[in-house]
Amino acid sequence: MIVIGCSHGKHVAKAIARKAKCAYGEITAERFPDNEQHLTIRGSVDKRRVILVQSFHDNPDGCLIEVLLAAWQAKQMGATSVSLMAPFFAYMRQDKSFTIGEVNSIHALGPLISHSFDQLYILDPHLHREKTLGHIFSIPSHRLTANPLIANAIKSLKNPLIVGPDWESYKWAQRTADMIGAEATILEKDRTDARNVKVHFKKKVEIKGRHCILIDDMISTGHTLLETIKKLKKLEAKKITCYAVHGLFVEGALEKLKKTGASVITTNSIPNPTGKLDVSGLFAEKLKQ
Repeated sequence: MIVIGCSHGKHVAKAIARKAKCAYGEITAERFPDNEQHLTIRGSVDKRRVILVQSFHDNPDGCLIEVLLAAWQAKQMGATSVSLMAPFFAYMRQDKSFTIGEVNSIHALGPLISHSFDQLYILDPHLHREKTLGHIFSIPSHRLTANPLIANAIKSLKNPLIVGPDWESYKWAQRTADMIGAEATILEKDRTDARNVKVHFKKKVEIKGRHCILIDDMISTGHTLLETIKKLKKLEAKKITCYAVHGLFVEGALEKLKKTGASVITTNSIPNPTGKLDVSGLFAEKLKQ
């Protein structure tokens, strides 16, 4: 078996290989003058199980083309199988066509990924209407979660309140709270568009003087978190810490969050200054099974 770090996966791929005690290789990615990708697999893949590691951030389109091309090449070079490990997998938001002609991106990509790979491993996919990866991909698909990493980071806090900024955060906020026996509350969100939201509590809960831990799967523009922080500060929360699995931080989101005085901590599924929780061990354990 060999773990191969793609252009956006090298930050965790080498650690995955080390912890799984297997060989490591890399993809070197260059560009032709017209901006086409020019890729080379560096590593011996013949008669080996190949694991491509790619995190689909910053340039998801380019990341996707890269892994599809690399998977094909690995098979041409004699790989016995090719799997994809995605610390962050893009195109999961659009899981339904709301208007005529609107592309249902995740279901459009499902067959393409299934055709190119033998197995798939995704860390905390952003699923909504689809509850399992098996409804999207026809290959064995493994859903990993960073909940244990977040739970371990906050388990020593005294009487924290775990806050999910919207109903979609239930899988992370409520389940993490259950793991450490903490109180949790999930807010409801009214979104007018991609950048404007309002949040409100579903039930009455004591906020004053407490350390509030906001937990969600991803921070993109940060608008939902910013509204939640604003509400918690009005209710006199003692301290606010935001935990998320995936730190996308687009449109200056991290700087805006820091200005509120809240602390921000994410995993290193996407390399960024807040990526303090290492996910490589989660993937390595899957390779040992």
